[in-house]
Amino acid sequence: MSKINSPAVVGAGVMGKAISRHYSNQGYEVVLIEVDPSQRDLASVELEQEKITVSEDLDLLRDRDFIIEAVFEDLTSKKRVLKEIGDFARDDSLIATNTSSLLVNDLIDTIPNPSRFIGVHYNNPADFNPIVEIISDQLTDLSRTKEVTEWVEKSGKHPVLCSDTPCFVLNRQSLPFINEAARCMSFATPGEIDFVAKQKVGVELGPFSVMNLVGLDVIKSASRNLEVLGEGYASSQILQKMKDKQWTIDKVTEVDREKSTEITKRLRGAMIFPARDILERKLCSEYDLDKICKLALGYEKSSVEWLELLDESIVKQLIALFLSFQSG
Repeated sequence: MSKINSPAVVGAGVMGKAISRHYSNQGYEVVLIEVDPSQRDLASVELEQEKITVSEDLDLLRDRDFIIEAVFEDLTSKKRVLKEIGDFARDDSLIATNTSSLLVNDLIDTIPNPSRFIGVHYNNPADFNPIVEIISDQLTDLSRTKEVTEWVEKSGKHPVLCSDTPCFVLNRQSLPFINEAARCMSFATPGEIDFVAKQKVGVELGPFSVMNLVGLDVIKSASRNLEVLGEGYASSQILQKMKDKQWTIDKVTEVDREKSTEITKRLRGAMIFPARDILERKLCSEYDLDKICKLALGYEKSSVEWLELLDESIVKQLIALFLSFQSG
């Protein structure tokens, strides 16, 4: 049984605030640390009705038994923050990173007593999305992994045990789809692509709406981190060159048949390619990947189901079409 009773979050951005709110909703008295005055003031206003202490004082971490960092997805920034956490945390406190794309192994050397360090990746929006990826390093004590997994499950989330690979499972599944949608802008508008994605591909929220929700800076950074995986995981140059903070999504009620078919084929290929890769590499179970697709990503049918439903020749055609646009 988990012994976690006093969680703390470091970083009051979108994810940090949502994670703190989730813990507060579970009845915990939460400490949220933010050193930037403007971010801290904003969080104080937004969370004033919650059982959350918003502060810049890292000394408040000394009595916390679980501390998770949720700062920007940048290796240097995360290592700096984790080192500060390690300086203030109790020797037996669990320390976690909410990274969505960096290797846990690349962060663990900042932590004194690394056996208590673990990846706990909440998906945006963290206070509502039920999927949480749990990533252990080879130095992580298995009993601490079990403790965190039980605690996450107790809080009403669905924990998914993942291998420590770039972008783990959730982003490995979702980012090729996001980047292929951006490539489709060579012949379609964001509104048209979102419309087809929802009406024909079967997703709850279109890819451009997802990018606006998560934040383009986060999507860009994670997409660049994913490129180390090679073929099939290239980041879209259209996306990387985007200067604005959000996409302007035109209102669309109809898309012509030829364009709709092309978008559907390319997005379906981008959906099933990473799924096959994930399952062949045994990065998680079919059951957990199905849950990720449906609960976290809002797929009407999971990529696992599409691999089962489609004839193998069609699967190969769709993947080949998807891969043919990777340099674009």
